[in-house]
Amino acid sequence: MRNTVIVDSILCLLSAYKNELSKTFPNKDDKASLRYLLGQSIRHFQIPLSNRHISVASDIRWKELSTKKIENFHYRDTVVCDNLKTAKSFLLFNGAHSNGVQTTLSRNSKFIFRQMFHEDHVIPVSMILEDLTNLPIINRCSIENILNKMHLCIILKEEDRKIGRTRGRSLDYDKTIANVYIPNGINIL
Repeated sequence: MRNTVIVDSILCLLSAYKNELSKTFPNKDDKASLRYLLGQSIRHFQIPLSNRHISVASDIRWKELSTKKIENFHYRDTVVCDNLKTAKSFLLFNGAHSNGVQTTLSRNSKFIFRQMFHEDHVIPVSMILEDLTNLPIINRCSIENILNKMHLCIILKEEDRKIGRTRGRSLDYDKTIANVYIPNGINIL
């Protein structure tokens, strides 16, 4: 149900974007607003489990900290360290800051998921957006074909700091893994 609503929203926004584009956007704010809304809609598309991945380092760290399933946690969720045997220091990051802060966690300590883990769009949303805006024919099927190229990978924040946002990435999952993840020592389960 959720993805049906998202695809319908994208169809509507994309149609308006293409229609306005043909009028050469007399108001550039309209074009920027529509692109922004399209990007946000893409981010809400629920990526199927078959296209969700986890790095080896994230998997090891998660199992050290929690007995819960990592795939049930996202961005702002609170993580309780219910599996941590002894107090241990970890890097926790605040927002987009490049350097983390060493923080001691012990059993039942809490932190926000995004402080330690990052949900990386292996295929950047900007590339998906570009692919959508270049569609010659806009319909549900063509939109879904592009959205189904999306892959998400849970990586450690330390791993995220090694890779760029778009450099070396493409619309091909395997090429992106080979060009971005592997050279930076990030192995995927």
